[in-house]
Amino acid sequence: MIKLLHVIAIGALVSSAVYAYSIKYETTLAAEQLQKMRAKTQRERDAIAVLKAEWQFLNRPDRVQTLSERHLDLQPFTTTQVVKASEIPNRGPKVDAIGRKLEDLGLGVPTETPKNTKQSGTTPGPMR
Repeated sequence: MIKLLHVIAIGALVSSAVYAYSIKYETTLAAEQLQKMRAKTQRERDAIAVLKAEWQFLNRPDRVQTLSERHLDLQPFTTTQVVKASEIPNRGPKVDAIGRKLEDLGLGVPTETPKNTKQSGTTPGPMR
């Protein structure tokens, strides 16, 4: 009976040591993963800072102005380019190009595009 108690006690000590070692191993593994994530986060932050610095360099107004003068061949703005809203021509009627071509070929019935009708977003229901 005493031997059995000794075996149980030794087994309990061994199992508790194994359990403590597994917890230590998991903790060490989690700490290493945390350090890797922190290092990766810092590398990404550094990369973002480099990209921001490059963007600030490329987005300088004097540089953009120089590039536009060199490559775009823009003309100065004149007052004749400004028009009143009343001088803008109205939009022409909506034309069904395919239907017009079929009519020209004699394959379709002449259709008229309705003027000044507003289309609703719903489909028409049955007539009552």
